[in-house]
Amino acid sequence: MNRKTIGQLRGAQELIEDAMLAGTDAAQRLQLSLTRQPYAVLEKIAPISLPVRAVEQVQTAMTLSIYGTIRSAMRATAALASSALDLAERT
Repeated sequence: MNRKTIGQLRGAQELIEDAMLAGTDAAQRLQLSLTRQPYAVLEKIAPISLPVRAVEQVQTAMTLSIYGTIRSAMRATAALASSALDLAERT
């Protein structure tokens, strides 16, 4: 493969990675926003407000962890693609 093609592939790979990370960020924000709404209502019920907050904290931590894992997998995939392009460039 010639240098120009490799450069174009690298640009496409970076663009795809950026778009996927931005999409993941947007999905995370949306999910956190949507799940916050019922908790906000339930927290107003005094007898259950503390357990509701605890459950929300657990759910938020799980959501952040899952989206973090998705981002890590995307970055690992991007690194693998970059390594493949490095190899193609050397041959």
